[in-house]
Amino acid sequence: MRTGRTIVTLGLSVVLLSTAGPAVGQDAQGAANRPAVSRPWPPARLADGQPDVQGVWAAMAGGSVSLSNPISGGADLQRRITGKDIRLPSRIIDPPDGLVPYQPWAAARQKQQEAVYDKPTKPEHIDTQHRCLLGGIPRLYTNVPTFRIIQPPGAVVFIWDEYHAYRVIPLDGRPHIAPDVKLWMGDARGHWEGTTLVVDTTNVKGTRLSFTGDFFSDNVHIVERIAFVDADTMNYEATIDDPTVFTRPWTMRVVEKRRPDEEPLESACWEGNMPPDKWLLKTDAEQK
Repeated sequence: MRTGRTIVTLGLSVVLLSTAGPAVGQDAQGAANRPAVSRPWPPARLADGQPDVQGVWAAMAGGSVSLSNPISGGADLQRRITGKDIRLPSRIIDPPDGLVPYQPWAAARQKQQEAVYDKPTKPEHIDTQHRCLLGGIPRLYTNVPTFRIIQPPGAVVFIWDEYHAYRVIPLDGRPHIAPDVKLWMGDARGHWEGTTLVVDTTNVKGTRLSFTGDFFSDNVHIVERIAFVDADTMNYEATIDDPTVFTRPWTMRVVEKRRPDEEPLESACWEGNMPPDKWLLKTDAEQK
């Protein structure tokens, strides 16, 4: 689904994926010759007092195959071809075992969804992302594609070209919308604690969190801590609380890096355009 890059097909047809890695730009040599732009740290303050963190960002090692083993689709394909397991550190930082604390019924459902995710026979077997549905929060922060942050007065806005997704986070303390309204991106309310954006997200439509069927329900409450630790590094943490699915709240972390030489590329999606045996992405090393 993404243009602007060459994907090695290994004998398969070229497949353009919504989860494909960000392109390095049309003129790599020109980008290499441009002088690096030094951004101040601590960041300058905008007129409304916000720390200026605007720009293009992306996950340092993007991948939505699994939360406990967050490999990219390309690595997953390589694993299937070679039969060699590939393991990355879990995105789950609490509990310490790196596993999602599912209730027994929910663990069984996740395993069933994992068993059929690459051999679907019913629409509900197909990952929501493969059906061109919004990845939602927090999943969009785990993906490969870049996103842009802009900061109009009184708000922080995240924009993904992926599915033309965006979220506006007001900072004025307004109440959440009515609880019976459910949104793919949820209803967010934020405030700054130094250079950390703390976001309370409710009204989230229950959806999948990974290709392998991790999920939560419409009852989820998410508290995000988006910490800008230096001029080029953001730690995204989300604490997921959903007592209908999990035995306890749990927290995931994704490290994001500023991408000053990249632009989000145009994205398009049509249902069923990502057969799982054709997931071809950059390797995790290439994404760093």
